[in-house]
Amino acid sequence: MRKTIALLVFLIVGTSLVSAGRPYDEAAEATFEALKRGDYSILQPYLDDAMKVAFDEGKFRAFRDDLISKYGELKSYSFVKEGKISGFILGYYSFEFERANVTLRLVFREVNGEYLLSGIWIDGVNSKEAGIPLGVALFFPVLGGFLALFTFYMLGFRRVGVAEIILGIVLVAITLVIQPLIQNAPFLAAGIKSNSEVVAKGTIFVVFASIWLGFIAGFFQESLKYGFSKGKYLNEALFIGIGFGLGEAILVPALQAIQLATVGVTPNLTTALASMLERYLATLFHAGTTVVLAYSYKSGFGKKALLSLSTAHGIIDTFAAYYQFKPSTVVLAITYVLLLGVSLFLLRYGLPKVMEEREEDRIVW
Repeated sequence: MRKTIALLVFLIVGTSLVSAGRPYDEAAEATFEALKRGDYSILQPYLDDAMKVAFDEGKFRAFRDDLISKYGELKSYSFVKEGKISGFILGYYSFEFERANVTLRLVFREVNGEYLLSGIWIDGVNSKEAGIPLGVALFFPVLGGFLALFTFYMLGFRRVGVAEIILGIVLVAITLVIQPLIQNAPFLAAGIKSNSEVVAKGTIFVVFASIWLGFIAGFFQESLKYGFSKGKYLNEALFIGIGFGLGEAILVPALQAIQLATVGVTPNLTTALASMLERYLATLFHAGTTVVLAYSYKSGFGKKALLSLSTAHGIIDTFAAYYQFKPSTVVLAITYVLLLGVSLFLLRYGLPKVMEEREEDRIVW
């Protein structure tokens, strides 16, 4: 009898301890409800003073909109694990969206006996859609670049300029180091460190941010290609451009793969195929612009061509940048159509001139 009573007491006490939950569960529940309903007022009382400034209503809405646009509507959440660091409690929760389970790391600290939210981070994403291994996904954009190279080969450009392709890849590496420093400088000066913070400032700000990013990319890349293609044979310029496209197809996805691996995102086949198309078109574009830049320099209107092509490049990349802030099928389609149209125009103009070029046409200073 005593053993039975002791067992019952143990079960009752144990059950009460489990049902008591964690001291920060109320703040976690408020986070879920706020994200689900899109109501910042639910979450605000559970934010500490620093978080109220860092995560105001605009940034909350941008954060939520980004999650909803990528993963669908929020359905439920559950506790995963707990951690502690420097006086803060880390609560890991799995938030179930329509298309993915997103692990959020909620940072809590005790203020006057109450646990308030002091930080919120995306710790991992597990897609519900059929995914493909990251290594396989990385293969698709690279394939797109090489398909573009094969396209030129089939068009009759059989003398592949390996040295020029390598030069183009080197130019991409230079671009990836320097261009982001220029693009990000004004944002960092304004204390903006993420896309969600840009989106939080409203559509007008996003548009101007996209224009800035797009035109810096256009003028930087075209100026770089112009500097290294002027005075070259047009066939050499063609393969510098192809190399630039191949460099983007290899290096840019590699950097993106590192970011995806960090947050645990699983790519899907649709995204991989889109990246292959994008890299194919981009390689055609870079080949076309570099040929036209080299030809225009030889023909005496190099600076005018540089200005025109940098502007065209800037417009295309403006749409691409806007898509990064606010993903939209329409914006993506416009980007691809512009990229295809400009590429075909440039190649139709430039490729016949490459075929007609004679050895003595090269400019030597």
